[in-house]
Amino acid sequence: GGLYRACSREAAMETLQGAWEAGLRYFDTAPFYGFGLSERRFGDFLRYKPRDSYVLSTKVGRLFRPVPEDQVPDHSYVDPLPFALDYDYSYDGIMRSVDFSYARLGLNRID
Repeated sequence: GGLYRACSREAAMETLQGAWEAGLRYFDTAPFYGFGLSERRFGDFLRYKPRDSYVLSTKVGRLFRPVPEDQVPDHSYVDPLPFALDYDYSYDGIMRSVDFSYARLGLNRID
């Protein structure tokens, strides 16, 4: 959500519901997509679905760092949250990335 133009929560939920009704059960997201918004929206949608009925994947290695609003890098996202990205593919960085994804998703399992 938010790449080049805004995407409302309602539009995102309608899209995910349409995918679900069409039989899609593999969902892929990433912290970078929508600067965390994608993971939040996927979590909001999938939280009420039976957990064994879908597969969910995400990515690791890009960690958000809070910055002043005037220092937000241009990543082509509309109205991004005030974060910059740090790349960290170390063991500790990957584990932090997974923990942060769990928090944004509000789910207890990533496949």
